[in-house]
Amino acid sequence: MLRLDAFVPPALADDVSSTLLSLSGVRHVTVGVPTADGAIALSAEVDAASADAVIERLASFGIASDDLTLWRVPGIRPLGWQRRTRSEESDVQVWAEIVGRADENAKIASTYLVFMVSAGIIAGIGVLTGSAVLLVGAMAISPDLLPISATAIGVVERRWQLAIKAFRVLWIGLATGSLGAFAATALLRLFNRVPDDLRLADTTMGEALTELGPGSLIVAAVAGVAGMMAFERPGGAAVGVAISVTTIPAAAYVGAAMAMGRDDPMWGALAVLVANVIMLVIASTTTLKVQRRSRQRRAARALASSKAS
Repeated sequence: MLRLDAFVPPALADDVSSTLLSLSGVRHVTVGVPTADGAIALSAEVDAASADAVIERLASFGIASDDLTLWRVPGIRPLGWQRRTRSEESDVQVWAEIVGRADENAKIASTYLVFMVSAGIIAGIGVLTGSAVLLVGAMAISPDLLPISATAIGVVERRWQLAIKAFRVLWIGLATGSLGAFAATALLRLFNRVPDDLRLADTTMGEALTELGPGSLIVAAVAGVAGMMAFERPGGAAVGVAISVTTIPAAAYVGAAMAMGRDDPMWGALAVLVANVIMLVIASTTTLKVQRRSRQRRAARALASSKAS
């Protein structure tokens, strides 16, 4: 459930409250007292599935962005929770919330780089030892779902600057992961923990990470769909491991191959990484565009229903 707080000029208070009452998914509209700056405080409960339509309708009144806020409020409805419909699920996000997260994820943060270098170190050792457990662990902590999703949002919203910034953050993160794998491999070689004649291509993971094929692209496409759908729900970042399965192992392989001083497997892994990233972005963008159109249709139906009533 969402709580709406709006501060509107006195002349618009009646029209805004009437509009809120006419929209489906809006309950308990309250008209408060004037604030110190002369605005009228309005509040209401809004179903998450109806929030996009509510925002679009209220935007037509010219309300300032700072005067309209939606709060996500956890709640318990002991007398009627079983009768709630699926369209009113609490984990549905508002489009403005999704776009706002994209803006944050298109910036380089120190925590993002720390997670990426940590994932690269773990995955690099996993590549050297052929350990699937280490690769899965690296994928679990890698946050590359965030810039990939922000890139897709930038493309769908035609905010090209956002898309370019997010795409740059993604590649900086992957380069950081490769650097972590390079450092881990070099350190292990320094202490003679890696045989000089070890060929990465001959390890358990080698062939899958250096040879581009339809299977790899299919996995990347499916991962892009799953990752984007997860991004639209709070707590869905755990599905980011589906994204990382196509990025972190290959990025770590590049770094490890560079540290081993062999170019051939490195170029194959780099080709796999680039192709997978492109497929991820295409699949994520397509999924988001379908989801966005579905949201717009629901908002349009809700607005048409409110105007008819």
